[in-house]
Amino acid sequence: MKKIAHLAAVLVLLTGFFGCTKRPDASPGDQTITVAYSQAELINEWRVSNQKEMEEKARSYGVRFITANAGQDTSKQLADIQNLLAQHPDVLIVSPLESAALVPVVDMCNEAQVPLIIIDRTIDAEPGVGMYKSEIVQSHEESGRLLAEKTIELLTAKYGEARGNVVHIQGQAGASPVIDANRGWDAVMQGYPNIKTIATEDAGFTKEGGLRVMENFLQSYPKGQIDIVRTDYSDMTLGALEAIENASRDELKGYLVGEGGYYKAIQEVVNGNFARETQTPPYFGDAAISTAIKIVKGEAVPARQPLSIKVFDSDKQDEAKTYLDEITAAGSPF
Repeated sequence: MKKIAHLAAVLVLLTGFFGCTKRPDASPGDQTITVAYSQAELINEWRVSNQKEMEEKARSYGVRFITANAGQDTSKQLADIQNLLAQHPDVLIVSPLESAALVPVVDMCNEAQVPLIIIDRTIDAEPGVGMYKSEIVQSHEESGRLLAEKTIELLTAKYGEARGNVVHIQGQAGASPVIDANRGWDAVMQGYPNIKTIATEDAGFTKEGGLRVMENFLQSYPKGQIDIVRTDYSDMTLGALEAIENASRDELKGYLVGEGGYYKAIQEVVNGNFARETQTPPYFGDAAISTAIKIVKGEAVPARQPLSIKVFDSDKQDEAKTYLDEITAAGSPF
């Protein structure tokens, strides 16, 4: 009898332990909403800030939050998503590493009958169809256009006409922000055939990658052969600046353009080293978690939810400095 009583007690404890996991047949009112988040990577300050803010917003909304970090590995991200779906969340949020390779997540969510929200980067699928409920992204295509326009302005001021050579420190070829930014860049540059991108190399969205790739470019192209350095993320721009300073190639200072909006990069705009920094902030938590709650409650949500970006220019340093002062006073991590 003691053994039976002990076994019963264990079963009660186990039931209590697993009770927080959503049952496949549970309704939203049965327990706290569970939101699963598949993070593409945690390799730079943008990603770390994004993860922290997602977790903070989940707590503030009172939802249970489970998460997995793919570590910049597409296969692992798909496996992570499978494992997250096996825990029967109410909603799955994904920041996809690559746009084409992560398309299977749509079928996975359709099969599991779990609503899907894509944030930060897009996938090659149509939001608002099936369980793919909403896409929440910034326009990297717009960012690419803005960097192209600044490049034209810089080169026209330098040579009296729109001509010159650009090197591109790329984040990751298959990532949707890179694809979209290139689309925006190319749309502008098709009217300026004398501005040529003479080299492109992936740097993995890291400062170390930016340093390495820029060192390669500086060795391949002596002084006078590079006019503009373009990058896809702040850390890479900072790495490129370090390589430029180490090689005493100061002629390139003031001719770096990039996106990301990390505060250290904006400081280099103030310093005059970066000509333009477009900001694609990492703060998706409020939009993503509130959208997840609306979906669980059966409310309609927009299939596409664009988030705005900011632009910081070295010829408008006061605006950049004011922004830095504001986020410093607010204790912002990014």
